[in-house]
Amino acid sequence: MTSTNTPLTIGIVAGEKSGDALGAGLIDAIQSLEPSTRFTGLGGQAMIEKGFVSIAAMERLSVMGLIEPLKRLPDLIRLRRQLYQHFINLKVDIVVGIDSPDFNLGLEKKLKRSAIPTCHYVCPSVWAWRQGRVKKIRASVDHVLALLPFEVGFLQQHGIEATFVGHPLADRLASSVVADTATDNEAVHGAEMLRLCVMPGSRSSEVDALLECFLQTALLCVARIPQLEIVIPAATPALHDKILNVLQQSQYRPLDSCLTVQRCFGRDEAHACVRNATVVLLASGTATLEAALLGKAMVVAYRMSSMGYAIASRLIRSEHIALPNLLLGERVVPELVQHQATPQCLSDALLELLVNSSLRRQTEHQLEGLRDQLALGADQLAASTVLSLSRGGNI
Repeated sequence: MTSTNTPLTIGIVAGEKSGDALGAGLIDAIQSLEPSTRFTGLGGQAMIEKGFVSIAAMERLSVMGLIEPLKRLPDLIRLRRQLYQHFINLKVDIVVGIDSPDFNLGLEKKLKRSAIPTCHYVCPSVWAWRQGRVKKIRASVDHVLALLPFEVGFLQQHGIEATFVGHPLADRLASSVVADTATDNEAVHGAEMLRLCVMPGSRSSEVDALLECFLQTALLCVARIPQLEIVIPAATPALHDKILNVLQQSQYRPLDSCLTVQRCFGRDEAHACVRNATVVLLASGTATLEAALLGKAMVVAYRMSSMGYAIASRLIRSEHIALPNLLLGERVVPELVQHQATPQCLSDALLELLVNSSLRRQTEHQLEGLRDQLALGADQLAASTVLSLSRGGNI
């Protein structure tokens, strides 16, 4: 462990865009308190721009579901060993695993056994499914940084130290931005200028599972509302090209005049796409919470492989899958899972929100309360917790 006069070295492992954004905010907040701190591990462009040294491409960890990681298991094992040895060789003061629990918990467990403090940022969804994994969390991490308020009590019941830090996006959003979004859309778009933001995911596997379904959904929506504008924010250059290639199919020609694939390689650009939309169609995940914090009515879809779904459906213990619904304790936004996530069902749900402005405003009003729940100063709370743990302190 580093003395109080020696610069800290902090390991961070983030495997996707949302984790990269959380990591960048954490680095920023720690640097404001301890400017000489060094950061290394696995991360994306947002973290690298803050001075983070990534030893591999973040995309190697961008996998989802139960089956896809098995296909890439040899590479994931090599990456985990590489990161473990890197952290051991550097004698880092603490390692923060951001989300990606199937990968990070195993790495954190080995590091903890090697007397390196470990912290997991974003609580694994053990309260919803795979509750047997609680024992693995307890064995792997010294502390969990939770984005959602109900997670801390659940973890503490199982002997796991945790801190509720809220969500950084909630901190960044001024109340006027959320409150004025619906009004701005009405003024900019008008009744005849409706805009649908389509977000099939930031990972290649998500896009493979949902893109064509979402495009077929868009076709049905345009057939009903010919003046509908559609935008698809692409999170990476590779996904931008993948989406454009799929759109070359003749069946999607009716979308040529109304659909734009927009390069949104940073979080701010993606948030702008959401903010400027009337309604959002998106994959289940962190993006649903971000859309809710931006005050947007949405329809949420989730698909995985047939085998993965067969396994997951036996393990799920939660009534809802969409984070806004989980936080609000009721079905505020439509969520369609697996066989329900069809173009017809999705378009029906979207059209109801697009044509019914009263329902849309009611949904937006219900979502507004989430920002107040989650605006706690997440970056600063996470930073102070990580620094205390790195110095051997109690939280």
